[in-house]
Amino acid sequence: MQVGAYVVWSMDRTPGSVIPPGQNVVLCVGDSWTHGMGSSDSSKHGYPAVLQGLLRERTAREWLVVNGGQSGQNSRDVLQRLPSQLTEFRPRVVCVLVGLNDFWSVPDELTEGSESSTIDHGAYRFRWRIPRLVAWIYGKFLGSGQVAAKPSAPRDPEWAPRKVEVEFPYRQEPMKWKSTESSHAHQQEGWKLNAANNVHGALLEFELALAAAPDDAQTRQMLVELYRKSGRNEEATTHLQWLIESWTRDLDFWSGRSLVAALNTYGRSQEALDVAVKLLTRFPKDGTTWLRRAQSEFFLGRHADAKRSIEEAIRLAPDRWAYFWLYKIHFLGLRDVDEGIRSIYRAYVALNDADRAADDLRALMTSSDGSRLRPVLESFGCESGVRTRLSQIVDEVLASRDGAAASRVLSAHLRRIAALARDAGATPVFLSYPVKQPAEAVLRAIAAELDVKFVDVSQIFGQRLAPRRWDDVRAPDGHCNDEGYRMMADIVADGLQSVVGATGR
Repeated sequence: MQVGAYVVWSMDRTPGSVIPPGQNVVLCVGDSWTHGMGSSDSSKHGYPAVLQGLLRERTAREWLVVNGGQSGQNSRDVLQRLPSQLTEFRPRVVCVLVGLNDFWSVPDELTEGSESSTIDHGAYRFRWRIPRLVAWIYGKFLGSGQVAAKPSAPRDPEWAPRKVEVEFPYRQEPMKWKSTESSHAHQQEGWKLNAANNVHGALLEFELALAAAPDDAQTRQMLVELYRKSGRNEEATTHLQWLIESWTRDLDFWSGRSLVAALNTYGRSQEALDVAVKLLTRFPKDGTTWLRRAQSEFFLGRHADAKRSIEEAIRLAPDRWAYFWLYKIHFLGLRDVDEGIRSIYRAYVALNDADRAADDLRALMTSSDGSRLRPVLESFGCESGVRTRLSQIVDEVLASRDGAAASRVLSAHLRRIAALARDAGATPVFLSYPVKQPAEAVLRAIAAELDVKFVDVSQIFGQRLAPRRWDDVRAPDGHCNDEGYRMMADIVADGLQSVVGATGR
């Protein structure tokens, strides 16, 4: 299976970039703010795409701006991928916007010469299934769990995450396609790779799944999502249109379910909501469709409706993602910090996942000072044992809120990022986020220490935004919308004037 996947990848892969001699290249690295999450199309409206047009217009020279950002990356991830990006793109300028995720993921420092010090950002990664299966079976015979606890995590049984069994009343609803063992195996591996943010690997698996079962709506839905993530919008549109036509013909459960997800991926929230409402009139006990209905309502700004829908999703299917969206609707939609915190506590009561609860609380604290964590816990109703564990989780999260560990690691990684760029003949430029983040102080300090150009995006963004509100340039998920990224690109283009003047030809 791996050999077959590799052959398909080799035949289908996009050829490596051929950069003409003297080409002016800017490489933008970072997390979701570089990738363009929140925009209608990151390949056109993310800040790197807009920056390319601005540089060409202002310098009357040809520029190629490469979007090397990936959602969820922290500074360790950026550092691991940078050497192969520098080799492939040979940039003259490297714009660095990273650090927000460090303050909740708190990565270990990547030391020079370590075994995992670099990753080829475009390489195929072999993933042997048989040894993993043997190890899993061996572990089951020994009575060990599937998830290894972190060494520092409590090992008492009451700390073990709980898997909630969810009733699925429409399992016997007929599918309009014939699934095969091969297509199912590729789907399963594709979902795993997508969950691990390996978009390229997941895309290959779902392409193989489609070849084995071309009428599978679930595979078509995932191809819409993955092609969109890869900037291959024409191919994504082809599969979306297939889903629309399939649903129009039959109005069956599986096609409708997949179409709602695909439309949400495309940002066509009203159409997704229309399909979800129609689907739920016939299949009202499907928690997944209630979740996707809530997503559509959230992106349409109908936050009270989204809250009602997500509560119904939790009642029917109380899984991790339903609780995540409950938190998102309260915190980002309704702007209710206390209810956002309470939703994380509710998820812990249901799922008992301490690591996930801690990660969610740290993520919340990137936009909140954490002063409400204990007061909300004091008024939160739960069993005494659960309260004790939640209290310990909150204490540990609050103990790390000064960000000392994250700041130290981020500082070390930024120094190495700047050194790698300079060794490759590029000029490093550090950026701040459009909104104030704890990482900004570290980016500013290391830029000053290393004499690296620092573009204070957050300060200038606030000045240019007035008298408008942040909501005018903000996507529902908290990132910039198209207009926000345009403003961000304009600020970066201004900040690069002295740099591109010295390096452009």
